[in-house]
Amino acid sequence: MSFDGFTSGAPVTPLPRTLLRDLVPAMSDPAELIVTLYAVEAIARQRRYPRRVSLSDLRESRSLIEALASFCRDREVEDAFRQGLDAASERGSLLRARSVQDGGWVEWIALNDADGQRAMASASMPPATRSAYGREPVNSSAPEIWQSAFGTAMPPILSEEVKAAESRYGSDWMRDAFAESAANGVRNWRYVQAILERWETEGRDGGDATARTTTGGLESSRYRHLFRE
Repeated sequence: MSFDGFTSGAPVTPLPRTLLRDLVPAMSDPAELIVTLYAVEAIARQRRYPRRVSLSDLRESRSLIEALASFCRDREVEDAFRQGLDAASERGSLLRARSVQDGGWVEWIALNDADGQRAMASASMPPATRSAYGREPVNSSAPEIWQSAFGTAMPPILSEEVKAAESRYGSDWMRDAFAESAANGVRNWRYVQAILERWETEGRDGGDATARTTTGGLESSRYRHLFRE
């Protein structure tokens, strides 16, 4: 491929000096460099502050995919992306966090600077684990699901009850019910339990577990009576 030169006045992505001077020389895997560079570019294009980009948007970048395919021919593109992102996260150049959106998990990526730290704090969720790409790991236990959805440790007094529910309904239903609860701004076990019981009684094929309306800036639903718990 021949290159005719950069276009005058074309958009420019600023690169942190520390990235070029300190971090890049320490990288041994081209996947880490590629993922980091494209993450910086994607984050710089965000118009909202604090700036962050969703993992799914970054992963679907055609230029990123082509770069990984070209430089990381010894592995699948998806593996190279995951390994590059993990390496950048462990190094501390990129930050990751999750939030609940439309009843599901969204993982966010931000640059590890003051703006990126604010972006991760505004995600209102604990940092994502290496194995989480958009959803909670399939083998998560009840305490882990609680921690990820509510951002707090599961109260010991509820341990047996929540674990019994996990045995009854399965991890998939537990994850989705906790996600639905957190999406409605409710961090309450009785609320989650009501969702699970309704799904068991009425099934899940009829639509969302909650019929949402907005009142006074808060979502209400058929589980509204549990909000005060």
